[in-house]
Amino acid sequence: MDATRYVVSQVDTLPFGGCSSVGSSIMSHEIPRAGMIQELLSDVVHGDHGLWLVTMLALVLDVLTTLYGLGQGLTELNPVVIKLIPSFGPVGSLLLLKLVVLAVALVAWEMLPTRYRAAIPISVAVPWGVAGLMNTQLILVTIFG
Repeated sequence: MDATRYVVSQVDTLPFGGCSSVGSSIMSHEIPRAGMIQELLSDVVHGDHGLWLVTMLALVLDVLTTLYGLGQGLTELNPVVIKLIPSFGPVGSLLLLKLVVLAVALVAWEMLPTRYRAAIPISVAVPWGVAGLMNTQLILVTIFG
């Protein structure tokens, strides 16, 4: 067996995809086009949909617990949200920030090679999930002492 073919065969079996032949490119440096939005959203739904679902659940948990906590007299600690609240209010500030993060994440997800894409929804979901759980803990401590 040719050593070059053996290495390519190993790349083919990597998790999250890989190249399928010796001449294939592992990374794409293509600049996203405006018409790629529908294709991008289609890829998200059909590709790492489970990870994106967890990301969206983490977003909802963070936003809802933050809004509830603010309504109960707790204080927002995110300096970006604190700066945005006077202009957009609590709901607008949180949604604006989350939408910007999601937009950046979707562009990064599209630009990365397939085998690395799973890192994007994970890297967004983890901090949002942790923030939501910390908010939940603070709310429960506030309610039950």
